[in-house]
Amino acid sequence: MLGEGALGGKCLEKGCIPSKAMIYATTLYKSALKAKDFGIKIKSVKLDFNKVLNYADKLVHDAIQGNEIQIAFYENVDYIKKKGHCLSENSVEVGNEVYTGSNMLISTGTFPRIPPIKGINEIDYLTHENIFDLNKLPKSILFIGGGFISLEFANVFNTFGSKVSIIESNPHLIHRADEIISSEIEKYFKEDGIEIYPNQRTAKVSESSSGVVVETTSDNVFKVEKIMLSTGFIPNTQGLKLEAAGVEMDTRGNIIVNDFLQTSQPNIYAIGDIIGKSQFTHMALRESKIVIHNIFNKDKVHVSFENIPYAAFTNPPIGSVGKTTQELDKAGEDYKVLISTYPTISRGNLMKLKRGLIKLIYHDTQILGCHIIGESADILIHEIVPLIHQPNSVAIFRKLIHAHPTLSELYRNLQDQIGFF
Repeated sequence: MLGEGALGGKCLEKGCIPSKAMIYATTLYKSALKAKDFGIKIKSVKLDFNKVLNYADKLVHDAIQGNEIQIAFYENVDYIKKKGHCLSENSVEVGNEVYTGSNMLISTGTFPRIPPIKGINEIDYLTHENIFDLNKLPKSILFIGGGFISLEFANVFNTFGSKVSIIESNPHLIHRADEIISSEIEKYFKEDGIEIYPNQRTAKVSESSSGVVVETTSDNVFKVEKIMLSTGFIPNTQGLKLEAAGVEMDTRGNIIVNDFLQTSQPNIYAIGDIIGKSQFTHMALRESKIVIHNIFNKDKVHVSFENIPYAAFTNPPIGSVGKTTQELDKAGEDYKVLISTYPTISRGNLMKLKRGLIKLIYHDTQILGCHIIGESADILIHEIVPLIHQPNSVAIFRKLIHAHPTLSELYRNLQDQIGFF
């Protein structure tokens, strides 16, 4: 096992784990502020930026240490904390050592794409990897890129009290999400004081006495203390010398794999972000199980990238699986839509939830997609995950009973619309 990064990957070290730790802390803070609405009096509630960062850092440190202790127990695993490169389809060189094997697995991930903005190399900028290195809360922060990573951090810094703005080159934030989710999150962000600037591209950045000046192609000028770039990813294949192993890549640098996750060399497999299919940790974990099976078994298992669920930990969170209405419209497919809102169910009412909805997309007998924004959306979406893979899923959905009073009664409201029988 070769790798110079943390044992557990970027998600653990500089991605979803530390960011979700910060999000959880800010969620607790917001709950404490709302406690008075439920008859609970809390004299003083403070959010300490540095202590939250320390909490996230310790969480990551302990998890990495736990992984290293665990891997040390495996007598048949050699862990070399260095980067190597291919010599052939069966050998890798690390320093002066050469390691050989009958099979190879490449899972080197990606790194942040830095757009060719004029002046970008002359300023200090943040990405999702180094934002945890901040030692003080910025008074203002501008996010360049309106994807899920930007939105999660925008919520965090807005809660801490920073003035937050987002520039997005597309007409809407998270433009690949279902249109109703994009629309709702934009509405909520604006209500919370987050400024959104769609259809904007960054033309130039420069340093100022108070931070950074950002100029857009639409002649907007922003003067902020910090900027964070979140404009995509680049496959981390540099220096691997994949050509020596005969491993082919596409024009973007992603490793090309077949349905069994084999590269152009059948004994070499690739998984995760490096194959450019799905940038979700949970899918990479599934891919790893498929590769392990396929290496040791003749009856190989296919991978499928259809109907992969995902969650975004915005405020409120998002859960999604399946097709969006935009995708179905583009494909010219017929569909119907059902919508239920949080305030219309008992649990939503007693929790005083004013935001949130669920959208179910179906056609005849089949559920095609489901998109939720609201409290516990990241959990609620998993009712639809198994259904969407089943034939005649609408008939199965009609038969489900949802406990009262729970948030799952959002689904019962959908059943009222589609019919129980």
